[in-house]
Order: sequence, then C-alpha cells, then structure tokens
Amino acid sequence: MKLSNSDIIVARATAVGSAALGVVRLSGAGSWALIMGLLDRSISKPMSHRLYYRNVLMDGKVLDEAVVALFAEGKSFTGEESVELTVHGSEYILMQLQRLLVRCGARLAEPGEFTQRAFLNGKMDLAQAEAVADLIAAEHSAAHTVALNQLKGGYSQEILGLREALLHYVSLIELELDFGEEDVEFANREELRALVSDLLGRTRRLYDSFYYGNALKQGFQLVLAGRPNAGKSTLFNALLNEDRAIVSDIAGTTRDSIEDRLMVDGISVRLVDTAGIREATDTIERLGIARTLDRVSKSGATLYVFDALSITPEDWLRDVTDLRGRTDQVWSVGNKLDLLDSSTTTLWVDYGFRNDLGAIHWISAVDGINTQEKTLSLIKELFLARFGNVGDQTTVTNLRHADALYRCIEDLELVLAGLDTGLSGDLMAFHIRGAIQALGSITGIIDVEEILGSIFSRFCIGK
Repeated sequence: MKLSNSDIIVARATAVGSAALGVVRLSGAGSWALIMGLLDRSISKPMSHRLYYRNVLMDGKVLDEAVVALFAEGKSFTGEESVELTVHGSEYILMQLQRLLVRCGARLAEPGEFTQRAFLNGKMDLAQAEAVADLIAAEHSAAHTVALNQLKGGYSQEILGLREALLHYVSLIELELDFGEEDVEFANREELRALVSDLLGRTRRLYDSFYYGNALKQGFQLVLAGRPNAGKSTLFNALLNEDRAIVSDIAGTTRDSIEDRLMVDGISVRLVDTAGIREATDTIERLGIARTLDRVSKSGATLYVFDALSITPEDWLRDVTDLRGRTDQVWSVGNKLDLLDSSTTTLWVDYGFRNDLGAIHWISAVDGINTQEKTLSLIKELFLARFGNVGDQTTVTNLRHADALYRCIEDLELVLAGLDTGLSGDLMAFHIRGAIQALGSITGIIDVEEILGSIFSRFCIGK
C-alpha cells in the first residue's frame, strides 16, 4: 500500500445503513484547521479530547448538527492530529459530509489506513494492529477474548521476550567472530543450548496453539459421519434444537452436507451433517459420500455416529481406521443406547480399547433434550482437552504468525543440531539471526513495507 502519510484522510467509522448516529473521522496534520472552516461558530481555544457542539455548513447552508471530537497529535488512535464528527445516521448526510471534506482537501482513506498509520506512528505493533481487525470480526466470546488479549500486547510481549533472549546470544557469538584469531568464547555453549531448548519449546507451544486459535477465529468444524440410519441427522437436529435435517428410516436420505452454527460455551462450532458412508447405489449418492469424506479431511474433528445393533465391532474398526486416515480427531458416539443392555455396551468398550479406538460415548438420539446436553458436554470436554482453555495461555490465530513461528522453529532446530556437530560461529549466528528475523516479522521489528499492503488491505474502510 503505497500511500502518502502527509495527506489528511477521511472515512466513515460506522457501518453502512440508516442509524440514529453516524461517525466520520479525519486524520493527518491540518485536520483541525480543515474542520474549523466548516463550522457555524469557531472554537476559540480548541483542546484535545473535548467535545464541541456545532453545525456543519455546506455551501453556506446547515448540513447537519454535529458533535466534534478533537484529538491532538500523539494522543489519538493514529498518533496524528485527528477529528471525529458524530452526525445523524442518514446515508445522505454521511455521504454529503464526506464529499464536503474531500472537496476541502482531505482524501478518502484506503482500507485499514487509519490502523496502518497507528502502526507506522508507533501507537501499536504489527501484531496488535492485526488484532484490531480480529476484534471487529469477533462473533463469539472466545474469539473476542483472544483478539482483545493480543490487542493489549500480551502476545507481543511474549514474542519480544523470545527475540531479546536470542539477540543477547547472537551479539556474543558475533563478538567472538571479531576476535576469531584469539580463539575466545564469549557465548557459553551449554548456556546457549539450554536457552535455545527452552525457546524452542515455547515457540512450538505457540505454533501448536494455531490449530486451536484458527478454530476459534474461523469456527471449529465438527462433522457428523457414519453409516446410513446411524442417527446422524437425528443428533444434528437435537444439537440445534430444531428440525434442520430430514430424518427417515429410508437409508441414504441425506444426499448432501447440511451445515449450521452452534455455540458451545463461547466456542463457535460449524456442525455438519453428512451423507451416510456405504457402497453407493447411484451417482448422486456417490457424490454425496465423496463430499462426506472431503468434509472429514478438512474437519477440526469428526463425530463417528454408529448403531451398535446394525454393525459389528469389526465394521466399527474398519470405519474408524479409515476416518483416522483422513483426520486425526475422530470421536466415537454409539447411538440407540435405549435398545442396548449393559453387557453389550461393555463388550463394545472392551473391543475398542483392545484395538486402540478410544472411548465410546453412548447416547440415545431420540431423547432430544438429554442427547443435546450429553453431546454438548462431550464436545466441550474433548475440544478443551485437545486444545486447552483460551484464557490459560497466549493463542495464535493468524496464519502469517504461524508461518513465522514455523520458520523460527526451523532455525532454532538447526542451532541445536549445530551445537551437537560443532557448527562454526558464523553459521550459528546466521541461524539465530534467521530466528530473530522470523519473530520480528510478527510484531513488525523489520523492514515491513512489502507486507503492509497485504495486511491492512483486509481492513474495513474507516479502520
């Protein structure tokens, strides 16, 4: 995004559509002077963070009443002299006001340009800037918590701590290179090994958290898979507490995937009902089954629903083994518990553990309320057991950050391997520098011109 930071930029900061109020914001040197020339009464001694009630004039006539908020340079969101105008939320008024401001010397802001200026002016680092977009897009409590934590800088501080520890040792190693002929060692290799091992563990934890963080941000996809008439659609309806999927005794009723959103303790779950897995009898069913297997491959987890009265444990073993070849999270749910006795369920459980299939979670899908409570509890338990609780630790939600952490891990692993093989100091410093640069790219402590456009262009206008 090649833009001039000397321009006064303008954009509406509220969503399109009629509302009681609308906000238009300006930023850039001269914003105060520009707005003063459009008011019906002057502000004799303008002060930052004060509200002033004035009429805005357009061609000598009152366009609208406005509450004018002034923000001095260094004390605004962007770090520049800024103004926010709160007017009535008419689309006509807001459009005319923006046209007036452009006519008087401002230009329309590009997507994300306000936040980009905040970053360039040192009001926030790159990770915090990206958190602004995540916070705006948050649709549930867990995504909101993660984005807010990142915006407050906790994540950035952890990254900076990792980076500073590496900077200390790379400076010592490079100092050794300056005294190469004297064969001196400033960086204790055992201390360096301990440090890199510790940093590697912490970086891997951050990288591993991306799977959970991305699920929070995008919505965790949970696929209901199994053979026809196993009770998938009945369970789907029970979880949503509405009749979304057609339920029938006729095998193969569900021919395509049906998806809906479910909230589980602040976690957004994209629940997917799929076509039953079997030997297809026609082309349409074959396509439905292919889509089922594709959904399983892309899922966060799969609930394999089966009817213990209709299949054998050997069938169960084959199905689960096949599904585990497509996704690493497969949870078995045995349906029609109301028709089974305790000895039968015990045999199934014993068979499952003997063949490393894990626990079976028994339900009776026809008992909607009880099934809903049990399955929601199961989803929460298994999900949090796999990924931990969002409030417990720093969570990575950004693919760019995950890629940078992966590059850091690669370099740190090469440093550890180099300590074992006696790698020369210059190559050791090269890999440490690579890890430092990868970490720096997350918060923006590098030359970031090439990545600014791709990041901030995804923001909404006015932010």
